[in-house]
Amino acid sequence: MLAERMRLNTQRLVAVHLEQLVLSNVWWSFAFKENVIQADADKALVMWLNSTLGFLLLVATRDETQGAWVDFKKPSLGAMPVLDVRTLSPAQLGMLATAYDEVCCRELQPLPNMATDEVRASIDAAIAHVLNLPDFSILRTMLAREPVVCMKRIG
Repeated sequence: MLAERMRLNTQRLVAVHLEQLVLSNVWWSFAFKENVIQADADKALVMWLNSTLGFLLLVATRDETQGAWVDFKKPSLGAMPVLDVRTLSPAQLGMLATAYDEVCCRELQPLPNMATDEVRASIDAAIAHVLNLPDFSILRTMLAREPVVCMKRIG
């Protein structure tokens, strides 16, 4: 599930992986249409969406409502670039699924604390490793200071 509405200064998660079908009024459900290794693909996408890179793209597609309170419309989310898990090798999907299994029971800090959040750093490290990306932890620090996230003025 992907958050439909969020209060950025208190929210901890952007997306969640659930083993069973659920109903919600503030989360969008999603499922893959194509034949992919469903559990691993779901976990890989949830890792991406909860990573700093995923969160950065999500913040860029938000509909502002009131300060840190934002929502996400389906057309905006549909146009949002995300990691195309269909292009990942089975080994890459497996590594992201394993990383998900390692962090899924650990508590993420609220988004304004993401600069020092060890769990989010683990998510980012897994994404960087699997996609062969350089360290992008500076983005986590910068996003934590973003006024709409922390509700504090810069300077």
